[in-house]
Amino acid sequence: MSRSLSNSRLAYLVIGCVFLVTAAYVLTVLPGRSAPPSEPAATPSPYVHSDGLSDSFEGYLIRPAAVPTARGKDIPFAFHILRPDGQILSDYETVQERMLHLYLVRDDMSGFQHLHPTLSAGQWSTQVTIDDGGPYRFYAEFTPKGRSVLGHPIVLGVPFVIAGDTKLAPMPAPASASAAGPYTVTRLDGTAHLIAGRPALLRFAVDAQLEPYLGALAHMSAFEVRTQALTHLHPIPSELAFHTQFANRGEYRLFMDFQVAGALHRAAFTIFVS
Repeated sequence: MSRSLSNSRLAYLVIGCVFLVTAAYVLTVLPGRSAPPSEPAATPSPYVHSDGLSDSFEGYLIRPAAVPTARGKDIPFAFHILRPDGQILSDYETVQERMLHLYLVRDDMSGFQHLHPTLSAGQWSTQVTIDDGGPYRFYAEFTPKGRSVLGHPIVLGVPFVIAGDTKLAPMPAPASASAAGPYTVTRLDGTAHLIAGRPALLRFAVDAQLEPYLGALAHMSAFEVRTQALTHLHPIPSELAFHTQFANRGEYRLFMDFQVAGALHRAAFTIFVS
């Protein structure tokens, strides 16, 4: 009887020791261990707005009436913008001296065009020149009447493909300067990386006397290279600078249009957002 009692006490003692050792390990050793490194999470978009990768946004819809199907000059492109109620939108706010800005670019960021179509009986129309094949996209940027012009405009997109051989254009590396005809445009912060989701101010200088263009010293559009999403940039009227806030990390291609002695010129920059 006493031997059985001693064995029971011994068993309880062993169990108690195991419990104390385990508890001490959990309380002292585990908290000191660092967690294994995790993969960096994708940077979320700091705002929700349209980017031209869809033909609709907030009930507004772009409906093409004529889309290019082959290479050539003066190819017609026409479309309507439909309101959320399905009726044709005819009233627009004027932003940067235009009711609608139209952009064209190929998926390798080549062939960029900034167009200003005309509006007649609710239909927008213009003509474009396409020199090479490949997948392209039109971006219609506008602000409906009554909507604040201080925020992001609505941007709707129309993709199309030009069949035939295509000579792809390599993406230029980030650089602090860009040639624009006889002029040089310089990015004042060099090739510094921007931070995703963080507002920034991109400042430039050009070796020419600039004339006002579209209500500012220049107009700039930015496209995310990976997705071709368009980001609207707000110019500062009094200087050659633009407010930016890029949602995602990666490469962006920027196109700047400016005017000197009545002639338009274009500079292009590749920037990296980290």
